[in-house]
Amino acid sequence: MSTINEKIDDIAIKEFRGNNSSFAKVMNTSEANIRNYRKSTMPKLDFIVKLHDLFEISFEYLLSENIEIGRYKIEDPKSTDENQDLVHKMLLTENNFLKQKLEFLSEQIEFYKSKIEFLSLQRNVKKTQTTKEIAEGLRIIDEIENLFIKKPVK
Repeated sequence: MSTINEKIDDIAIKEFRGNNSSFAKVMNTSEANIRNYRKSTMPKLDFIVKLHDLFEISFEYLLSENIEIGRYKIEDPKSTDENQDLVHKMLLTENNFLKQKLEFLSEQIEFYKSKIEFLSLQRNVKKTQTTKEIAEGLRIIDEIENLFIKKPVK
């Protein structure tokens, strides 16, 4: 039996000669994350999906503790239901997290809308804006735009 951490360690050794820096660059994460994933930290779902996509490693292999094979891919009909349940639970957890994040971002947007409305009302009161007020308004607009520029999660 081997854990996902041992499998990630095996991938690091086989594909990157154990070099955490190279592995981190390919996976678009930090060396610290790679070190932690190789030792004992459960990797995030997006990291697991990226391993699956980049190295054509089956989810069954990555997530099951009782499947071993030389080059990652495996089809084991006995454990498919068990693995599907695990993947399903992980996806539900990720979905709940994304719902909470969406709710938080919606609250932030409402906050910034009210702040912009307040600034626009202030503008009507005072005909001239200070450089500081203009900079604050532009910063708020940039923050709102950045909320919508973020890449969607697969």
